[in-house]
Amino acid sequence: MLTRKGMRRYNTACARAARPGAGPGLGWFPVRIDVADIKQEVGSHKLTDLSVTLDSAEFGGAEVRFDRPFTGKAKIWNLGDRLLVQAELQGEVRLTCSRCLREYTQPVSVSFEEEFREGEPGAEGPDEEDGDESVEPVSFYSDDELDVTEVARDHILLALPMKPLCSEACQGLCPRCGKDLNEGPCGCGGAEENVDPRLAVLKDLLRKPDSNS
Repeated sequence: MLTRKGMRRYNTACARAARPGAGPGLGWFPVRIDVADIKQEVGSHKLTDLSVTLDSAEFGGAEVRFDRPFTGKAKIWNLGDRLLVQAELQGEVRLTCSRCLREYTQPVSVSFEEEFREGEPGAEGPDEEDGDESVEPVSFYSDDELDVTEVARDHILLALPMKPLCSEACQGLCPRCGKDLNEGPCGCGGAEENVDPRLAVLKDLLRKPDSNS
C-alpha cells in the first residue's frame, strides 16, 4: 500500500509526463500567494482567491484545451514550522472523445492539500533524502510567497480521464467506413463485424425464427 509520500511521488511523475509545454516556465502562468501577513503568528490563516491558467497540452496522445482559467479558493494556515494550503478549483476542459473523436467540454473539480516549508523552492529536504516513507512530504517557499503553480497544475492534469468519453452511451466510429455511429447506422456492416465475439452467439439466436411460431 502506498503511503502519502509514495503516492505523491507517483502522482508527480504521472503529471510531469503529461505536463504542458517543453520545460519549466512554459505552458502555465505563475500562481503566487503572499503569506507575509500570517507568518508571524502560529495558528493564523487567510482565505484567498485562486485563478490557474494553463495552455493547451498533449495528454494521452490527444490535445487538451483549457479555454478559461480554473478558479476557486485557497485557505492557508500557519502551522509553526510550515504552512498548510487547502484549495479547491473548478473549471472546464476541452477533450477529444476516445470513441467518436469529437471534441467535447468536460467540467473538472479538484481539491488538494499541500504543506510548504520556508527555504529554497525545489530544494531536497532531509525527508526526501532519507527514504523514510513515514515522513510527510512538503514543498518549499521563499520571499513570503507560496508558488502553488506546480501543485495546482499537477492535480488538474491528474483529474483528467485517461480515456475521455463524450458520453457513456457513445457508439464510436464504424471500424470499416469511419461513420459516426451516434448519427445513426452506417449501412456498410462494419459496425456488426465489431461485435464482441462472446455476444455473437446471442445475436445469431435473435436472428433465428421461432420454431413454435
